[in-house]
Amino acid sequence: MRIIDNIDLKIPDNIGRQFLTRLMGGKLNPQLEKLLEEKTKICREIITPKAIYDTFPIEKVENSSVYFKSGNIFNSPNISKILKGSEIAVIFIFTLGNKIDLITKEVNESGDTLSTIVMDAITTSMLDPLGDYVGNIIKKDTIKEKGWGSTCTYSPGQFKWTIEEQKEIFKMIDGNKIGVKLNKSMLMIPFKSISGVYGFGPEDKIDKTRVSCDLCPRQNCIGRR
Repeated sequence: MRIIDNIDLKIPDNIGRQFLTRLMGGKLNPQLEKLLEEKTKICREIITPKAIYDTFPIEKVENSSVYFKSGNIFNSPNISKILKGSEIAVIFIFTLGNKIDLITKEVNESGDTLSTIVMDAITTSMLDPLGDYVGNIIKKDTIKEKGWGSTCTYSPGQFKWTIEEQKEIFKMIDGNKIGVKLNKSMLMIPFKSISGVYGFGPEDKIDKTRVSCDLCPRQNCIGRR
């Protein structure tokens, strides 16, 4: 099990703009432009990104289930598709930390709904560069065999992998070590956290799906990549 902390995350200057523009259904007005600039500065200063991951050998993929040698099982037609052909899987959790939840809650409780929406757009968008950062480390750490490659990443809550599968992930790795836990609804706290899996195996056997969005029929989803 490996923990990554003290992450110096490179945040693009336009972070949150595309997501907020989609959310608002068009061009941003001057008020939103100003809020975006102000809240981006605040969010940059208070995020505390961390990650944890571990490697698990796969015993078999059968029908809609993935069986690990550890005894853990994932159940989903999509995750079984992603991991078919993989010999190992890396299970991960990463987070922006709890400070952003506390600040966003304070802003929301003050009645400033627009600022809350803007901050949510910014921090949701920050999860992408954090995911890329963690994913690159995982791949560099795991692809040590010549001719091996990785699948795309997939997470509970995405199409045909229920959010309840978070419970299995948290059995496999201890999110508490980076300050992440599950609530009764199987949502992660802090809210700006993501869990998921990469598969690894021979390049000619692993699934070639480019990104998880390719498996989802929701063409107009605001989070589509």
